[in-house]
Amino acid sequence: MVDGQRTAWRGGLRRAGHVLEPPHCDGYGVERLSVPDAAASLDERVAMARVLLDVTMSLDGFMAGPDVSVENPMGVGGLRLHEWIFNASSNEVDAEIVRGVQAGTGAVVLGRRTFDVGIDVWNDTPFPAPCFVLTHDPLAERVEKSGTFTFVTDVRDAFARATAAAGARDVRLMGAAVGQQFLAVGLVDEIRVQIAPVLLGAGSRLFEHLGNAHIELERLATADSPHVTHLRYRIRSLPEAQTGLREEDRAESGQSALHPRG
Repeated sequence: MVDGQRTAWRGGLRRAGHVLEPPHCDGYGVERLSVPDAAASLDERVAMARVLLDVTMSLDGFMAGPDVSVENPMGVGGLRLHEWIFNASSNEVDAEIVRGVQAGTGAVVLGRRTFDVGIDVWNDTPFPAPCFVLTHDPLAERVEKSGTFTFVTDVRDAFARATAAAGARDVRLMGAAVGQQFLAVGLVDEIRVQIAPVLLGAGSRLFEHLGNAHIELERLATADSPHVTHLRYRIRSLPEAQTGLREEDRAESGQSALHPRG
């Protein structure tokens, strides 16, 4: 990665940090809370942390290029996927999405590889929020300028810690492996995909290693610019075994298993 590219990636989402959207909005021009079901309890109607799987991918489904490394954190050619972020100031649709991401992120769960290849680029946490690194080889807690990296070894522990830390804001998942693990146990509320107009041909895919699970989605919003198409879906239904896990984990973390959120 050349110095200019590394600087651009380091700036990433932080470049929009000086103009933050109110936390009740999500960047798609959609309110965070939908009208709650009349039967829902008061506790179920308040804003709670949503777990978001939010990625940019190529039209052929790759969210990073091949050979991800410290030298190429997005893989060979993968930085092309994030050009819409670097150019967000030139398009209000993209700028609004970036502002919503920055304002709405209350905690992050990322994988160890994402941490290893990203830490020297960020020189901080990737967002100004508590970050939980899911790994089989934990390190001591690491304090940065904008947050803390805490290393955890279990998906449900990561979920509980992140949702508690996020409060009424969102938990953002980073990395294909983390996204796949959270999807596999039914702990994702929304999937947000930014489709870049490019075919990478090779690299890391998000939607694989999920078994034969049938997951129904509800489209919530779409937006587009010349640089990217933004898609937002809510998880509508899960296989019965996953639904049971979801309710149990949310109960343990003090959250409702119902989702009156928009």
